[in-house]
Amino acid sequence: MTKAHSASMEKDQYILELFQTAPKEAFRLLFDTYHLKLCLFVVRFTDSFEMAEDIVQDFFVYFWEKKSYRQIKHNLRRYLYTSVRNASVAALQKHNLLSMETLSGIDMQHFMEDIEKGEEEEQKEEHFRLLPGKLEKLTPQERLVVTAVILENKKYKEAAGELNISINTLKTLLSRALKRLRKEYNLFSLFL
Repeated sequence: MTKAHSASMEKDQYILELFQTAPKEAFRLLFDTYHLKLCLFVVRFTDSFEMAEDIVQDFFVYFWEKKSYRQIKHNLRRYLYTSVRNASVAALQKHNLLSMETLSGIDMQHFMEDIEKGEEEEQKEEHFRLLPGKLEKLTPQERLVVTAVILENKKYKEAAGELNISINTLKTLLSRALKRLRKEYNLFSLFL
């Protein structure tokens, strides 16, 4: 187990324990830690960052309203990713965007293994070393948006203001860039 994976597991355990004494604080920490990661995970199914955000947002609302945190004893990360995966599949089937044939071709075991064990540190370093070259293949605006929102973790409003574009334009550019990165590269491993 890598140091990064161990630290992640410790943080997850801290969040679960915090839910016992300060649920609102724990929820904020959970959201801040996992929102973007879950959105990027869901993009693999939806090809739309906007749809991914809606699915993840709905999951967090449901998680809070139903007090789902009370049911999790171990492996918060697995619970979150499994839940949003299931929500993604349901949303895609509801909108007739995913057939059972397509679903059977998705290698969920591989995804879940990545989530469970984390990626080896050397592989992650290699991905980040190659990331600038991958981003160079995006349009200049897409590259600026990905850098601001994902790499610098800025809020949409802040990034859009700095780039002098509307929030909707920013979302469109981000969705297009992520779709291209997902098709050409293993997007999930870049940002997990």
